[in-house]
Amino acid sequence: MKKNRQILVLAALLFGFLCFPADKVLAASNVVEVPLTVKQNFEENSNEKGIDLTGTYEFRALDIGIPMPGDSDNDRHVFVLDGNNAEKMISLQFQHGGVYRYHLVQTSKDKENYTYDRSSYIIAVYIKNGENGKLVPQVIAEKNDGKKYGELMFYNSYNKKVDNPSKPSKPSKPAEQVQTGDSTDIKLHVMIASVALMLIVMLGYFKRNNQKENNRA
Repeated sequence: MKKNRQILVLAALLFGFLCFPADKVLAASNVVEVPLTVKQNFEENSNEKGIDLTGTYEFRALDIGIPMPGDSDNDRHVFVLDGNNAEKMISLQFQHGGVYRYHLVQTSKDKENYTYDRSSYIIAVYIKNGENGKLVPQVIAEKNDGKKYGELMFYNSYNKKVDNPSKPSKPSKPAEQVQTGDSTDIKLHVMIASVALMLIVMLGYFKRNNQKENNRA
C-alpha cells in the first residue's frame, strides 16, 4: 500500500512538472503590462449628416521580435478610431528588461473637406529591473516636431467649403455739384449788370428821340 501511495505521489509531481514547467511559472510572475492609449479628436464644423469621423492608424514595431498586441500582423497593428474623443488602448506585455521602440502614425486617405493629423510618434518603452526582480516600465513618446508628449493624440477636422457668390456692387452715382454762395453771387451780379446796361441803352435811345423832336420844333 505504501509503495502504491509513493508511486501515486511521484506520478502527481511528475504530471505537475510536465504541465507547469518551472521557467514558465517564474516568467509569468515577472511579466509587466504596459498600456498605450491612442486618442482621436474629430472636429466637425457642419450640420451635414453622414460625415465620416473615422481615422485609420498604424502601430509598428521598429525592432525585430519585440512584443506586439495579440491581433497584430507580424510587426504591424492597424486599427480604426471612430468619432470625436475616440480612443483605443494598446496593451503590451514585457518579460525582460531593455528598450523597445515603436512607431505610430495615421494612415487615413485624404478626402475633400477633411483634414487629417499627419503627426507621427516614436514611442520608446524602457523596461528596467527593479527590486525583488520586478520589472519597472517607463514610456517616452516623441512627436515628429521633436517634442515629448504625455499622450498620443491626433486632431482631425471636417470643414465643408460654402461658396458665397458676391453680390454685384451698385454703380456709384455721380457726385452732384454743390452750388456754393460764390457762384450764386456772380450770377446775380451778371443779371444786375445786364439790366443796368439795358436801362442805359433805353435812356440813350429816348434821349436821342427827344433831341430830334426839339430840333424839328
